[in-house]
Amino acid sequence: MQKFQNVAPPHLGFGGLDADLTDEERDLQRKIRSFALGVMRPAAARLDPMAAAEVIAQDSPLWEYLARFDDLGINPAWLAKLGPQRLKRMLPLVFEELAYGDAGLAVAAFTSKMPAAIAATTGDPELVERFSPLRGCWIAILADRGSDAIDHAGFELVKGARQSEGSLRAVVQGSEVILNGVSSDWISCAPIAECALVHCPADYGGGIARPDGGVSGIAILVPFDLSGIERGPPVEKIGQRTLPTGHVRFTDVRVPARYIVRGRDEFYASFAGTHTSGAMNVAAIAGGIAKAAFDSALQYARSREQGGAKLIAHQHVRWRLWEMWRKLEICRASVRRGVAYNFSEQGPHLLASITAKTTATQTAFELAMEAIQIFGANGLSRDYIVERMLRDITVCLIQGGENHSLGLQGGNWLLHSLNADGIIEPAIGQATAAVASHGG
Repeated sequence: MQKFQNVAPPHLGFGGLDADLTDEERDLQRKIRSFALGVMRPAAARLDPMAAAEVIAQDSPLWEYLARFDDLGINPAWLAKLGPQRLKRMLPLVFEELAYGDAGLAVAAFTSKMPAAIAATTGDPELVERFSPLRGCWIAILADRGSDAIDHAGFELVKGARQSEGSLRAVVQGSEVILNGVSSDWISCAPIAECALVHCPADYGGGIARPDGGVSGIAILVPFDLSGIERGPPVEKIGQRTLPTGHVRFTDVRVPARYIVRGRDEFYASFAGTHTSGAMNVAAIAGGIAKAAFDSALQYARSREQGGAKLIAHQHVRWRLWEMWRKLEICRASVRRGVAYNFSEQGPHLLASITAKTTATQTAFELAMEAIQIFGANGLSRDYIVERMLRDITVCLIQGGENHSLGLQGGNWLLHSLNADGIIEPAIGQATAAVASHGG
């Protein structure tokens, strides 16, 4: 048994029960927490009430925030240099602390750098030079394709049917790739993007549909200074209003074939890998919102008087704060466990990210709702930040894949890996093999 020297309060820092953080990790937490409170919170307070068009206007506070985020030095390129062992510990801290400031701004900062980060991974000097200075987005969500996009192995494909081809397609012709169609309206950073990483169905000469029911596809970097590209207006949405979201339309856009990142044989593995990373990041963001909601409720309970005493003096309020703490630690634990798996020899795999994402976002949603109720009627007012937190976490339930659709995919992968009787076999054999060989 462990021996107690004395009975004293536990030592809890920013990370709750994160007891083994290194000095480097604690310094990183302090650095980002300071940025979150000093830069992100004030920017979000100004941006959230604005109309979507005002958020991207020339005089918007968004631009100052993005510039100051660049100065922070926390970006995909920095993360990529850490190596798996440090990255699996640092990544949850980074996204949790940024989301503590504001979830939408956290997504905007990293999504806008995604094409540049992908270009860097290719090692191609031309791609690095072309895309590293550009603000970008990731185009993968297409109208009329929906959850087919995340059903990489075709578990839910009805026998004899085929997946939808969506609203955007590529035709590969020699030295060019021709893009026609439109993305969905839910492309993060699209209204401010100067380029994109595009994952979409592609025709290599034999049509888009494949015999196994899937679609042929392509991953390609696309600069927006090409002729035929039109960015749509930003969408008005209930949460993460600090994150510009919209569609991009392509009309006979001719992209050099040398900008292809992954072609026909690697499309599914590329999409699944990017999706695995994105869902994992959303899980960590949910942990940051959960922590912010807990801290707000705790602070309010210490200051608000009811029944002749501070709220925190009432037993039931203390129990409710305990339940919020318990759920916060569930968020953190699920994220850290999922990230650890994805950077282990067994990973990465979408199953780990789905497990973390659905657990963390749903639990954080419950926690934010509890914070609203502790605030009472004040929690419904925009004068208090918890109202925005509830709206932001609601977006996370859909961001990176709607939780029910993701959960269905997670269950399929889980039961398939356990060789459970009665599980539907994947319809898209090539996709399954590619995902398995690339670890998701």
